[in-house]
Amino acid sequence: MSDDFFPAPNEDSIARISEWAARSNMLQWLDFSATLEDGALRFRLAFAERHIGNEFIRALHGGVVSSFLQTCATAELIGRGRETDNLKTVSVHCDFLRPARDMDMQGEARVIQRGRRIAFLDVTGWHNDPAKPVGKAAIAVRLF
Repeated sequence: MSDDFFPAPNEDSIARISEWAARSNMLQWLDFSATLEDGALRFRLAFAERHIGNEFIRALHGGVVSSFLQTCATAELIGRGRETDNLKTVSVHCDFLRPARDMDMQGEARVIQRGRRIAFLDVTGWHNDPAKPVGKAAIAVRLF
């Protein structure tokens, strides 16, 4: 997938994201990873018991879901060639659409608009079916 805002992701994108994730204790705790599928970046939150927020229904904590979606947005920009030192999240609006169950989550981020200083992204997270999202987020990231 390519757009007018940033170069298309490639195998180097995965290496940049993996290097960034390896330096972050939070991303290691989330067990965050990225792959390249059909020319687009796909992100994964591997399920772990520590991610459970409601033990009665075995649902992931909302903060874990929100953190995952925010991380997807940042990883998308890093994968598209932005330096990590040049990014800062400005706002996150997260909609929780379905219970996030005790299983892996996948996510994709899409750059909606990029200005000189701000990039706006839509991020979607799901379990098995992208047509049935668990959560969606509108995220603004400052580009230094």
